[in-house]
Amino acid sequence: MTKNSEEDAVDGGRLLKMMQAVAISPDDAIALVDGYRRGSSREGMSEAAINEAIADRIVARYAKMAGAVGGASGLVGLVPGLGIVVAATGGAMADAAASMKLQVDMCMCLAAAYGYDLHNEDARQLAFLLAAGGAIEKAGEQAAVKLASEAGVRMVRQYLKGAVLQAVKEFFKKLGIVFTRKALEKALPFGIGVVIGGSFNYALTRYVGATAKSWFIIDASLD
Repeated sequence: MTKNSEEDAVDGGRLLKMMQAVAISPDDAIALVDGYRRGSSREGMSEAAINEAIADRIVARYAKMAGAVGGASGLVGLVPGLGIVVAATGGAMADAAASMKLQVDMCMCLAAAYGYDLHNEDARQLAFLLAAGGAIEKAGEQAAVKLASEAGVRMVRQYLKGAVLQAVKEFFKKLGIVFTRKALEKALPFGIGVVIGGSFNYALTRYVGATAKSWFIIDASLD
């Protein structure tokens, strides 16, 4: 598949709608964060330190889940040829969708941990931007600025003030292309796909989580 055909095959808007349909609900994300907050020791800790500790637990939780998803779905590579057929027909994107969902859910929970009201549309769009943007960055796609920087915070803030929906769609289009390529890699025979799936999804989710966490910290410091 050529680069142009990859881009034509991915519908960012459709992918975004699918993620919106399966993403964690605001109430569930808030409940998860509240549970971590109640279980956190507050003695001698600042609010910022408590938020960071909760964020670390959220990232660890979702990275572990993403690694398990990638390893399990990579099992199609154990049957030579089967994985290639699944990937070519679009079935392998099921893993991509699962991994994207976990990263979106994670960023929703991180937003709640840092005081964003997830019942507000802007907060949810922010979570989608950080999830997709961090994954694209980890994949080595060229970006004007790093998300976890003052320039990255200002860039995302500008998106939220303007055509944020179009920006999110473009991010998910790029993300879909990344996962399409990785789906083909996972179709490698003789079990190689299991390693690629589990390790890639784990590392990707850790990176997205760390990037989003840093974004929130920088965002708070600029305020």
